[in-house]
Amino acid sequence: MPANFTSGWLGNGERAWHGMGVVTDGTLPAREAFETADALFTVEKRELLYPIADEESGFTEAQAPAGVYGVVRTDTQTLLGVVSKQYEIVQNDSLLRMAEFIREEVDMDSVVVLADGAKVAFTASLRGAETDIVPGDTIKRRIVGYLGHDGKTGCGAIFTNIRVVCCNTLAAALNSNNKVSIHHKGGANANFDNLISSIDVARQTFAQEADLMREFARVSMGTEVFNEFVDEVYKLEEGQKFRKRDKLNRAFRFGMGSDYAPFSVWNAVNAITEVETSTRNQTAAGTRRQFARANFGQGLQISNRAIDVATAYLSAV
Repeated sequence: MPANFTSGWLGNGERAWHGMGVVTDGTLPAREAFETADALFTVEKRELLYPIADEESGFTEAQAPAGVYGVVRTDTQTLLGVVSKQYEIVQNDSLLRMAEFIREEVDMDSVVVLADGAKVAFTASLRGAETDIVPGDTIKRRIVGYLGHDGKTGCGAIFTNIRVVCCNTLAAALNSNNKVSIHHKGGANANFDNLISSIDVARQTFAQEADLMREFARVSMGTEVFNEFVDEVYKLEEGQKFRKRDKLNRAFRFGMGSDYAPFSVWNAVNAITEVETSTRNQTAAGTRRQFARANFGQGLQISNRAIDVATAYLSAV
């Protein structure tokens, strides 16, 4: 299934690139958005068993506790992840509770259920935190609340500015300092309300980050300097072959949004972000890998590093 998308609601009439999910004009209240996305299912932690084979016949005679537990979606009986005894489940209604708690500050954009329910996330835009970097190239401050049931992904909130091309995904965070994370350990549910603690900080830093991105758009960068920029972002040695270079150069010259501020530092940052996080023109398997990279893996880290290197470049010119 594209992008591991299982179900979801997408607001403001903006369809996802994969064409799936329920799309409505405008926004919805948080509960209605979660219900429309089928995102209020519950999960249980069940101890797993392993078979014990008879030494002579080889046939299974009995089962014994494995000492590990499966996280099971109760409505579909789907196994979502394997965890330890100490793992503390956080239910999806806690994510809804977070969205409702900040309802006076945000407008809901999307709610998505991924990988049969192994991950659930909502995206909402902070009111009064939207601006153009260059005319037509709009960024917003968004809060992405996420919750994992796969045994690997915790729960948390990411505050991010993104160029609006795919608002229904778990957007890559541009500032890791605006992230609050909780592991599924003792006290996870008690701490969940603290996830909204950095909303004020996110709003206060938005104007500063927008100014930085406008400066990116004003500063020119040619193809030769862009290649040096790529070397720095990816920490390449002199003369080292790099198979992504041609793809990065195409994105720099012709990629998504390249006509807004062509041959600029802003376009350089966007080119790297596109190559590392975009799921366009991917196979189904490639889409799954890219989606995970963009939201939880190396793609996210490289996108953040591109911002850091671009900021240092401004100081040097």
